[in-house]
Amino acid sequence: MLAVALTACASTLPAPNYRTLTKQSAARGAACGQAVARFAAAPDGEVRQEVLGRLKELNAALIETAEYEKEARRTNSVDLIDANRAFLETGRAWTNCSLKYNRVLATIGERDVARHNYMGLLVRLTGPQFVSERRLVQAALNELGPAPSLP
Repeated sequence: MLAVALTACASTLPAPNYRTLTKQSAARGAACGQAVARFAAAPDGEVRQEVLGRLKELNAALIETAEYEKEARRTNSVDLIDANRAFLETGRAWTNCSLKYNRVLATIGERDVARHNYMGLLVRLTGPQFVSERRLVQAALNELGPAPSLP
């Protein structure tokens, strides 16, 4: 009986507005890009923390939209296309900002940190919708050259 009640409650909850999620991802991506531009102009700790905060917001949004996409796929929902689009756009915003940030890190001499971040991006972007983003990240990683060997 409890299961029936929980199912009834779950079905009355409003579905996420995927278009709003997609727009929020674009806005978060733009804000992150602006923070990266400020960091590139003056790479101090305060601006760096702002960039990292923006990246964390995008990462949390990516996790959220991934769950929505997974649930829409599991239930064969009519919202699957919109859920997938929200997930894709969030992943793109996160990737683009991460690429910009890591390029700045490489420019200011933090190549090992950038390499580590690029490798983390590759691990996270495993979905088939992120093929082009993975290529961009791999190309940026290749530009850094081989990792230094341990002494």
